[in-house]
Amino acid sequence: MPRTDSQRALDTLVYALEHHPELFENAQSIGFLRGQVHDGLMDLADKAECVQTYKPRHEDLVAAGFKMVDALSADRDLVLMLPERQKEQVFSDMACALDALKVGGRVLVSLHNDWGARRFQDQLEAMAGNIEVVNKHHCRAFWAVKTGALNEAAMSEWRTAASLRRVLDDRFWSRPGLFSWNRVDEGSALLMSAVRGELKGKVADLGCGWGYLSCEVLASCPDVTALDGFDADMEAIEAARRNVGNVMVPFRPKMHWQDVTKGVGDRLYDVVVTNPPFHEGREPDPTLGTKFLTTAARALKPHGVLWLVANQFLPYEAPLGEVFDQVEMVANEAGFKVMRAAMPRHDLFFRPGKRGYRRF
Repeated sequence: MPRTDSQRALDTLVYALEHHPELFENAQSIGFLRGQVHDGLMDLADKAECVQTYKPRHEDLVAAGFKMVDALSADRDLVLMLPERQKEQVFSDMACALDALKVGGRVLVSLHNDWGARRFQDQLEAMAGNIEVVNKHHCRAFWAVKTGALNEAAMSEWRTAASLRRVLDDRFWSRPGLFSWNRVDEGSALLMSAVRGELKGKVADLGCGWGYLSCEVLASCPDVTALDGFDADMEAIEAARRNVGNVMVPFRPKMHWQDVTKGVGDRLYDVVVTNPPFHEGREPDPTLGTKFLTTAARALKPHGVLWLVANQFLPYEAPLGEVFDQVEMVANEAGFKVMRAAMPRHDLFFRPGKRGYRRF
C-alpha cells in the first residue's frame, strides 16, 4: 500500500534526523507537534512530549510509549512538527513551536511539497532569519534556530491564526483546520432538511465535527431526550461543546473525543445521525465511512434508525444492506444522498440472553 502524503512527510522528518544528528544529539527536552509513530523515532520516546489531537494517532503514540501533553511547555531544545494541510493551522503550529523553544533551540518542520512546504519554509526563514533544508520523498524538511530576534507582530498573527472564533453570523464557534470550518456543509444541510423536527429519544451524532448537526437536532427536535456527539478530533470537540452548550434544552448534551471506527462503548441509541468522513486526518480513506455504518448499527436499539448523508459517489448502499434490514434513499440532489436505515442486524454483533442482547 503506497505511503500517504502525511506518512511521506514523517519519513522525511526521520531522514533529516538520521542525516543531521546535530539536530537532536544534545537535545534533552523535545516536543513533537501533531506527532506520529515511526520506528526511526523510538529512541526519542523517553525525551519527547507529544501533542496530538487526532485520537487514532494519539492512541498509537501512547501505545508506543510516548508521553502525551495538551500543550508544550517552554524551554525545549528541539520541537518536531508534522503540520496538517490547512494554512492557518500551520502558522499557528509554527508559533507554538517557536514559543516552546529556548533561545538556541531548533524547530524542525516536515511537509509534503503539495501542501505548500516551500511557502512555509520561506515564512519560517523570514521569521527566524536562518534555515536549512533537506528534500526527500517529494517532501521538504526544514529547520531553524530560535534567536532572540523574532518579529513579535508577526508572531501574534501566527498565534491566533487558527484560534477558536465565532462564525456564521456569530451563531457558532469553529476554527481553521476543521472540516467545513466556516460554513455549513451542503450535505449536512440536506440531512437536516430531511430530519428537522422528526427525531425522538436518545440521539448520537457520529463524526460530529464542530457540532452543526448536533445543534440543529437539539434546536428543531423537541422530542429528543439526550444527545451524544463523537469525533476523533479534539479541536472539533472543543468547538462542539461550546456550540451545543448554547442550545437551550432540558438535559446536558455530551461531546466525546473518540475514534468512532472503534465503536461507542456500550451506549445504545434510538437514532444515529452522521455525515461520515472519508479522510483519515486530511487524507482520503474510503473505508472510514463503512466503519461508521458498522458502528451505527451496533449503537442502535433494535428499532433504532440511522440517518446518513454522503457524497453521491460513495458506495454505501451495499455495506448498509449488510448491517441493516431496511435501507431507503430519502434524497438525492446537489451531489449528495440522504439515506435512512432501520432494523439493525444485531445478530451480527449481539447474542440473546436473559437480560436482552449482549455484544459478542
